[in-house]
Amino acid sequence: MTVPTLVADASSISNSNGKRVLEMKVDKVSEVKGDNSKWNMLTEDVKALLDFHPRKNDIEELMNQVNEMLKIDDNLIIESNYQNIIKELEVTGELWVDPDFLPEPSSLTYEHVVPEGIKWIRTVDLHENPFFMTDGVSKSDIVQGELGDCWFWASVATIAKYKRLTERVIPSGQFITGSSPYYGIFRFRFWQFGKWVEILVDDYLPTRNGQLIYARSEASNEFWPSLFEKAFAKLHGSYKAIEGGWTLDALTDLTGGVGEIYRFSDYADRYEELYDRLAAASRKNALMACGTGRGDNRYENQDGLIAGHAYGVTAVKKLTTPKGRVPLVRILNPWGSGKNMEWTGDWGDDSPLWNQIPFWTRESFGFTKKADGEFWMKFDDFCQKFANITVLTLGPDFDDDGGADAGSLKEVKCQWVIGINAGGCRNNINSYSCNPQYPITIAKTDGDEDLEDGACSILICLIQNYKRMNRKLGISMSPIGIQIYKSYDPQRVLTAQHFTNHTEVSDSGAYVAQRSITLHSKLMPGHYVIIPSTFAPDTDGSFMLRIFTKTEIQIHEGFNLGEEGMEYC
Repeated sequence: MTVPTLVADASSISNSNGKRVLEMKVDKVSEVKGDNSKWNMLTEDVKALLDFHPRKNDIEELMNQVNEMLKIDDNLIIESNYQNIIKELEVTGELWVDPDFLPEPSSLTYEHVVPEGIKWIRTVDLHENPFFMTDGVSKSDIVQGELGDCWFWASVATIAKYKRLTERVIPSGQFITGSSPYYGIFRFRFWQFGKWVEILVDDYLPTRNGQLIYARSEASNEFWPSLFEKAFAKLHGSYKAIEGGWTLDALTDLTGGVGEIYRFSDYADRYEELYDRLAAASRKNALMACGTGRGDNRYENQDGLIAGHAYGVTAVKKLTTPKGRVPLVRILNPWGSGKNMEWTGDWGDDSPLWNQIPFWTRESFGFTKKADGEFWMKFDDFCQKFANITVLTLGPDFDDDGGADAGSLKEVKCQWVIGINAGGCRNNINSYSCNPQYPITIAKTDGDEDLEDGACSILICLIQNYKRMNRKLGISMSPIGIQIYKSYDPQRVLTAQHFTNHTEVSDSGAYVAQRSITLHSKLMPGHYVIIPSTFAPDTDGSFMLRIFTKTEIQIHEGFNLGEEGMEYC
């Protein structure tokens, strides 16, 4: 049994009356490689493996299993021209120059004013003994440069301890010095809008006075961070395009996982509840990153914390002290080592509170007193000093325990088109009814013995296909939302009258200008309609729905998508 995905390409045409309609090229329900049994096995095994704390002699076997289960399906990668380029370079013997991302100002920025004093230098000319990677990927390798892409590096640091995750985005076998011929070409992979994309870059890097200006490794002869950042910049059009962003987006790009942002202001009187959720996620090896709010000064330093800055979260757990158990959080600053990089308050590296903890307890707990950008904080201080935290799992987390759960996945791609199906929010019911509608039928419940209401767990992720390179055009992300309505016939479109007389059974809350949002719900068996929309009407753009359920559901052909012969408002 295959896992279906409805894939639709839309184009605007005119009907015989001259009215614009949307012509949909629907591949019926195209097939995602694999089936439900394989998905169930994968997610259950990943969950079990990441929960498991192996003995030293079990680690090699554990990694072999993870490597096998998380391997990339080549059919899901947009093929690059890597092998053909290598064959050409074998003939010419030259070092590659990337024609799509040349060592020139347009690769640095889309603005008219460009950084001064920049010289592009190849890695082989930056060090007498250069290496792509000296000893694997480590969070301690990363030193962020002048570019404001901490959201990316905090996310990279978060996945660094999982070898298979890093090898998925940074393929192994790449080198600078070695016995084989060197051609100055490197490849990296990112998850983009439902597919893994391979990005090729050459080894030219921007420098000033002979020094790298952007990300670098702590080791002066190691260059994977600089080249990885260059690939991410190329993906989005320029280095400038990757300044500022959400860790949720970066973690998704690095894993293809499903994540959510928790804002501490929403838990002002419920810190204990939030701690329990995050501690469970930490135990199950969910990926986490956090961010501080913006101050008056972009890089204002308060107690060692930087305003408007992203950090990785590497642990959430309680420490036993003479006065009881204290909930703590371990945080990593992607700026790396140096002064003023770490929290200076309670439980920071220099806090006298550690003196009351025996050495062996501190060591087993994970405390190290180093100027490495990593530090501990009390959870209450963490909630007050930071603005949000992102939690991402490799698959759906139906029960909020921080672990990926087994289930079924269906994916839908389409677009909002002005004047046709870009209806906006419920502020205008008539236009709202023009939004794309996706009917689903739930026939089975989760089957959990402790689930008294006999419902089906559903997690919907709405992703808008925002292009960061469009920043130069002044285009920003649209506020987006999801609603679910009860339906009585999956073959009938819901009208404005229906929306006037009925309220949604579930919604994603306030519309937010993020690339992706999620909606958790438990639905009784029956017919429903999923409606993704932007806040403002007449806002165009492509989008994708990822619909996760614990049990198999049926998704019907959607409405207001431009089927031939239908007219729209």
